[in-house]
Amino acid sequence: MKKFQQTFKRSLLLAGASLLLTTACSDQQAPTPGKPVKTDKPVAESVRVVMGLPVSLNTVMVAMINQAADPLWVAAWHHPKTDKEWRELERRAVQLELGGALLGIPGTGPKDQEWASNEQWKMWSGQIRDVGADAVVAVKARDLDAISKVGDRIVEICEGCHIDFKPALPTGGEFGELSPTAKDFEKD
Repeated sequence: MKKFQQTFKRSLLLAGASLLLTTACSDQQAPTPGKPVKTDKPVAESVRVVMGLPVSLNTVMVAMINQAADPLWVAAWHHPKTDKEWRELERRAVQLELGGALLGIPGTGPKDQEWASNEQWKMWSGQIRDVGADAVVAVKARDLDAISKVGDRIVEICEGCHIDFKPALPTGGEFGELSPTAKDFEKD
């Protein structure tokens, strides 16, 4: 196991170094693979790391955050009963935490650069990341009261962010309406 951990850490370091080397570019010219970047500026001034998501931030919100958040707030009234349901809820909590972190990285959307550099956006994405971390703790403890509080915070954070950045747009829609409704929990 220790050898696997060492190999895994080395792989992560190598991947990170490769990412930095392949994404470094100057303000004047984008790099061409295999060719050095020419600039009149000193290296320290001319090299910056460019990193971005392969999808838009809206896609991250719809495909990842909504998908993770819905089961968490639903769990407050539709409690997990089996170990499998609890493990799935924990996976969703981790997914929410990760999704919040990803919202700080611009993607391919037309407003992604603007949003990711905005202090208010950073605050909202940080809150999603933090509530995801709190959800992980609540789910691991199987604390339904804490899960309910997390669910309430998720709604407040999502609504607040939408008021600030997307007031005319619903949170879903890109993949159809996936969020559960009361009808989903009615007994036949």
